[in-house]
Amino acid sequence: MHQSYRKALVLAGAFLNAFPLSLLSFFGNLLPYIDSYCYAYRDQIVINIDPLWTASVFLGSFILGMIFSTPAERCFGMHLSILLANIGAIFSVSSGYFAIKEPLALALAFGGLQGVFVGIVYAMLIKLLLNTMPDHGGTATGLMSAGPVLGALINVGVAYAVINPNNKKPDVEMNNKVFFSDKGLTDRVPYYFLVVGVMTATFTLIGISLIYIGSWKTRQNDDEETLTESVGIDSSKTVTASNKPETSSLIVSGARVYGNKDHQQVCKTKECDSVSSPANDGTVRENRKTYSLQSNGTKKINAVADKSPREIIKTARFWLIWLAYVSSNHTNYLHLNLYKRYGERVIQDDSLLVTCGIISNAGMVIVRPLVGVASDKIGIRGINVYLNAASCLFMSLMIIVLHTCPWIYLILVVVEYMGTSPHTMLFSLLTAYEFGQTNCGSNMGLIRSGNIALVLLEPFFVDFLIQTIGWDWLFLTGSLASAVATAAIMALDYFP
Repeated sequence: MHQSYRKALVLAGAFLNAFPLSLLSFFGNLLPYIDSYCYAYRDQIVINIDPLWTASVFLGSFILGMIFSTPAERCFGMHLSILLANIGAIFSVSSGYFAIKEPLALALAFGGLQGVFVGIVYAMLIKLLLNTMPDHGGTATGLMSAGPVLGALINVGVAYAVINPNNKKPDVEMNNKVFFSDKGLTDRVPYYFLVVGVMTATFTLIGISLIYIGSWKTRQNDDEETLTESVGIDSSKTVTASNKPETSSLIVSGARVYGNKDHQQVCKTKECDSVSSPANDGTVRENRKTYSLQSNGTKKINAVADKSPREIIKTARFWLIWLAYVSSNHTNYLHLNLYKRYGERVIQDDSLLVTCGIISNAGMVIVRPLVGVASDKIGIRGINVYLNAASCLFMSLMIIVLHTCPWIYLILVVVEYMGTSPHTMLFSLLTAYEFGQTNCGSNMGLIRSGNIALVLLEPFFVDFLIQTIGWDWLFLTGSLASAVATAAIMALDYFP
């Protein structure tokens, strides 16, 4: 099979595997139905917690899953780890049928377990695509990241079709929240989880099969890979790298090395220590230097040194990215989970808000790949700055227009999705660009570590602000958080 066909199979498999990674993209639409179920059966619930905790626990456990993705790969290998994590995700989604009776059980099973397995799958899919398509890593990741959006689009439609096919309106208000009182609607909520469990099994098992087929020849030859790059008019050098999980591989493209496109350092010497020579027996050192080889008629070659989690926490760039991620995640959390709750205070038609969510996700199927292409063309830092700044602006406008012109609010919800939905993809690519891809899963988990405390506090923070100063001020904090993220990413240019 031709190499391009194998890459296409791997990309298609990653796309299908990414379908169940989308809980945060559709949970905002599902949350009012879960709220209403818990309200209807509140007398039978032993420990009554806000169902919003499900999203928070998912985020926290997702981070843990990413951190443990590298150890899992070393123990079981990449493909077996993805398969086992997919099976775990199928179980956690289907268990919602029973767990819905207790909000705490739902948070732990549908949120916590699913988050761990999805975190492992996501980190490994990113690394798989960066290794498979080093010259077009941003584009490949963007295409893969359209999978969760398409999965969310399907989930939004399935939730509406299964739970509220008759377009019932929320008709009960209590404690600044609105609920559906229709018994038929609330009784259909558990069946949604069974339907989604079957969907998850179908997509992920087909996806891992395509990845396995596309990677078959690569797995046979991954003990030793020879990469040849012309560095002069009449000369060439060959670099041999071990492709095992413990070691780094040098990935060279004709125009550049996939790595830190925005922040390249140049060695003064003509030949870098990492290039093969008799002294180093043709191997690449694990902690390689960034370098550039230039002469008349030659190409410029740049490579970024892979850094471990222990190394990156000592750098200012890590803490700036950490701050940017934590800040922008607050904006992301509010928009994806609460746009429907917020809008229902003025817009009573459930079908309008559901349609808004479907259009948002349909648009992101197109936008996410374009964001990936743009990151290859103009740099991942620039894309992060533009989208976070836009998110800041549009969330502020959402607050204004909801009370003055509600139909514009629906439009702005769709537009705001464009800034918040690629959130995880953007920071995953930024982490790989800045610190290398060998440990990108664990490094990304470390970047997200600040969110563990944040997401566990979010339900308390959200409820406190709603009860004290109201919904508008809550969403204003989301706008301000995007402004902080924008400033932090811009500051990366001033630190080595």
